[in-house]
Formats: sequence, C-alpha cells, structure tokens
Amino acid sequence: MRFDTKHLIRWGIPGWVLIFWLFYESLFIKSINPLESNLLDISKGLTVLISLAAIGVPIGYILHQIYFGFTWAVNKNRNYNEIADKIGEKFPKHDEWGQNPHEDYFQFEYVWHAMLINQDAETRKYLEDRYRYLLSTVHGLGALAVSSGMSMIGTIFISQFSDFHFADIQFYIYLWSGFIFQFVILLSTMLNYSYYSNNLRAFQIKMLKTYL
Repeated sequence: MRFDTKHLIRWGIPGWVLIFWLFYESLFIKSINPLESNLLDISKGLTVLISLAAIGVPIGYILHQIYFGFTWAVNKNRNYNEIADKIGEKFPKHDEWGQNPHEDYFQFEYVWHAMLINQDAETRKYLEDRYRYLLSTVHGLGALAVSSGMSMIGTIFISQFSDFHFADIQFYIYLWSGFIFQFVILLSTMLNYSYYSNNLRAFQIKMLKTYL
C-alpha cells in the first residue's frame, strides 16, 4: 500500500488536534503542572511526542471515517435535482432519477468523470487538479470539525467528572480559555467547510455546463 506524505498530513491533523486538547485537559484541568512533571526530561518528552504523533495518524483516519459515514454514506438530504436543473438538459439523468440520492450522486460522479475523459490533456489536468484540491480541502475540514467537536465533548466530560484541585478562578480560566479556543476552531472549520463545499459544487456545475 502506497503511503504518501499528504496522507500523513491529511489524516494526522484531526488526530493531532484531538490529542492536543486531551493533553491540554489532562495537564491543566486535572491540575498537572508540566513544569513539575517528568515531561521536561528531553528523552522522555521526545518519546512521548513521537508516540503521540504516531498515534495521531490512525486516530485521524478513524475521524475521517466517522465524517464520511455521517455526512456522505448515510446522508440522504442531498438534492441533486437542483444541481441537474442548473446544468440544464445536457445533464443525462438515469432512469430512476430522484428516487435514491445515493444513485443520483453516483450518476453525477459518472457524468463528471465522463466529461473529464473527453477533454484534451491540458484541460483535463487543470480540472482534475482543481477538483482534487477542493475535494481534499472539504474532506479535511470535515474531519477537523469532527475532531474539534469531540474535543469539546471531552472538555465538558472531564470538567464534569474529574476531581479538581485548582482554586475556582484558576480552574475556570483554564477551562473557558480552552473551551473558547475549541469553539472558535469548530466554528471556523464549519464556516470554511460550507464555503469550500459550495465552491466545489459551483465549480463542477459551471464546468459541466461548459464542457458537456
């Protein structure tokens, strides 16, 4: 199986983000002082860092699968009639169009790739590269949103079921600072996800209208 650096980054980021926040919560919310722990030992700290970095990749891969499962595999709210109507009569619908959103999606992907095959090499390369960039960005943001959402749930869970030793003001500063950062990341990710998803769909519609 071929494993490129891009896969390491794509799968690693959601996992590393989740691990970072869980690590943050363990240190500050559970009142572990990193300056007094053995994490400052270079060899131990490096070992922990490498281990967490390695673990983050499979965790990120799992988060990608969760994202795909809920937003693509079981999502039946996608309306491809609207997309086909924007393309016009040139879009070939299958015999049972409108009855199954998954089949409609497969037809849309078939038409898209059939259009790519009929282009010259230069045009096809541009369309493929642009499509690949937008699609990978959408999926990366989706997995990051899942990671951020789970980290927020982890913060709430730990804050509710852990035994704290901090003074109240110090605890709430750490708690709300982390929670606010997580919320900002989640909100920004969701906004960017919506933007790139709309960008991708508009790109495909305009290119299909042009080249079909």
